[in-house]
Amino acid sequence: MSPSLRKSDRKPKSNTVIRSGSTSRIIGEGELADLIRQFDWGKTPLGPVETWSDTLVTTVNLLLASRHPMFLWWGPDLIQFYNDGYRPSIRADKHPAAVGQRGIECWPEIWPIIGPQIDAVMSRGESTWNTNQLVPINRNGKLEEVYWTYSYSPVRDKDGAVQGTLVVCSETTEQVLSERRLRSLLAINVDSTLQSQLSEEQSVLPIAQSLVKNLEGNPSDIPFAALYLLPQGEIVQATLTESTGPISDPAKWPLLAVARAQTPLLLKDLGERFGELRCEPWPEPISLAYLIPLRISGSINAVLVLGISPCLPFDDRYQTYFQLVAHRIESLLRSESHALELARAAKRFSSLAQADPFGMVIGDLSGKLKYVNPAFLRTLGYSEAEVDSGKVRWDNLTPPEYAAADARAVEQLRTSGRCDVYEKAYIAKDGRRIPILVGASLIESSEDDLEVAAYLTDLTPLRTAQEELRKANENLEKKVAERTAELESEVLDRKRAELSLRELTGRLLRTQDEERRHMARELHDHAGQTLIALGLNLFELQNAAKEKDSSIVNLAAQGQQLSDELSREIRTLSYLLHPPLLDEAGLISALSWYVDGFAQRSKIQVDLELPQNLGRLPRELELVIFRVVQESLTNVHRHSGSLSARIHLVRTESFVQFEISDRGKGVPPEKQRRMSTAKAGVGVRGMEERVRQFEGTLQIVSNSEGTKVVVTLPLKPVAADGIAESK
Repeated sequence: MSPSLRKSDRKPKSNTVIRSGSTSRIIGEGELADLIRQFDWGKTPLGPVETWSDTLVTTVNLLLASRHPMFLWWGPDLIQFYNDGYRPSIRADKHPAAVGQRGIECWPEIWPIIGPQIDAVMSRGESTWNTNQLVPINRNGKLEEVYWTYSYSPVRDKDGAVQGTLVVCSETTEQVLSERRLRSLLAINVDSTLQSQLSEEQSVLPIAQSLVKNLEGNPSDIPFAALYLLPQGEIVQATLTESTGPISDPAKWPLLAVARAQTPLLLKDLGERFGELRCEPWPEPISLAYLIPLRISGSINAVLVLGISPCLPFDDRYQTYFQLVAHRIESLLRSESHALELARAAKRFSSLAQADPFGMVIGDLSGKLKYVNPAFLRTLGYSEAEVDSGKVRWDNLTPPEYAAADARAVEQLRTSGRCDVYEKAYIAKDGRRIPILVGASLIESSEDDLEVAAYLTDLTPLRTAQEELRKANENLEKKVAERTAELESEVLDRKRAELSLRELTGRLLRTQDEERRHMARELHDHAGQTLIALGLNLFELQNAAKEKDSSIVNLAAQGQQLSDELSREIRTLSYLLHPPLLDEAGLISALSWYVDGFAQRSKIQVDLELPQNLGRLPRELELVIFRVVQESLTNVHRHSGSLSARIHLVRTESFVQFEISDRGKGVPPEKQRRMSTAKAGVGVRGMEERVRQFEGTLQIVSNSEGTKVVVTLPLKPVAADGIAESK
């Protein structure tokens, strides 16, 4: 507070001139003594020091010799003198220009306060005394709140006339601020009315509001204050002091950033954020605010916003005061939040215990019961008053045969704080034994008073239900056995029927194939030979009529042509019914012949992909493959609209798999279902029956991009009748 006089400080302002040399009339050591000796007093109304009156010289020397802060106004112009003790209070804003300066020129900001007091001394010789008087002066570059305890006394000459005013003073700013801030800290308390209503309010918000309202008693240090709660990252405005004005918008404060950083923040741009802020008691605008994070509970943080007085330096003492305010509010909120959580926990416990359908008991290991819930009372038939009277205890509720089980439970509680769940019985008020399932744990760890919470379930309904369930199970098992026997009989009958149907289907398919083979042979052998004979006759007829009648020749030629076409059609039909190549040359030749003919008749390009090492398969298996390919290509021609098809066949040691695919419009699902439920031997159902006879699988995959028929047939020994043996 008392910086040494620098060389720059020794340079007076424009109306001050330092001259070399000094006069022996000014006695004293220190900065002010040197300054007064070197000052050019000839340019002031006082004149050179040599011309000063003895009273002035004596008073100045008295002032310079004192270590107590002293100030002197002299003469009608109130020319100023002060000593080194006063120097720390005047600061560089006025020092050293104040030496030799007129009072009203040096102190325009406080002249309305001190001017009348000086006038009373100079004109009437009246002394004054002021304690902790607010006299705000310009220092540190602004008007600053400064307090003084001072006296104004007249300085008289030898004739008794008042020539000057001597000020003996002490700056008490720190004392006044400390006392004021201490009072404001002590005023931060929770309203007792709110504390009594805490369990009903179920919120710390009213507590926070009351705490911030306490800060309104110190507007000089805290021109405005705001508290924002941040539960789960949200922002809830808890409260504002009355003099907050436009600062109520939380979006204009960096609240979340301060809460995350957990570090106080000094904001220096309030003017840019809110415009010009003015709060009582100072007319100067407020430009600074201090944001302090508070940690109230695990889920709630808060930020306290405090305005900074425009008339005080925000020094370490000021900052410490704000920290104490924040700590006080944080501690009270944390305490009330903890009390609130306890109240909520107590209410939750009471609600749960009252609504719990299971019995709950709290007691000590000596046998005393301290709390029982309604379910416990209902189970045993006792009243709450009987429990409170001490008549109902652990030991008189338990039959003797469970003493050993209870002793084990107590030992577990003492060693581990909990016991295993076990079954026992309690004696009800009416003497009945109630079977229960019980578990317990310690809720107090004090060796002198171990409290135990026990949870028990009445097993009577369970025992009753178990007996009813046992009887029901016996009846059910009897009915299940009877029904199982019936179902086994039905299943056996169905299996027999399915086996018979399968055998019948196989015989039907074999009969159809044999009939086709027979019809093909008949068409080829008889109808074919007849047509050949007819052709020969028509040829002879044509030769015989060449020289007799040209019309007969033409008719005979036409008849012979029709006979040839019919012969080709019968031969093709015969091959389609049963291609002789299938028996003679095998599957590859038969499929190649059929695919070529199909492509010519349908104009559908078919790619046939067969392995070179396919070899011969069992006769009936080759027939199945041929018939499935034949039926699939027929469906492609009739329904798909595809211009191409593909047949791909592979053979392994254990199975043959082949695939017929097209690029047509696909088969709708509903139509696929209708096809699969058709009569045996017709369409898809017929193919499925053929494949199933050999324990194979047939899968149809169809969508808008085409249809694919995939058939897998196992390779295994066949029976003498050509049908694959069943597993």
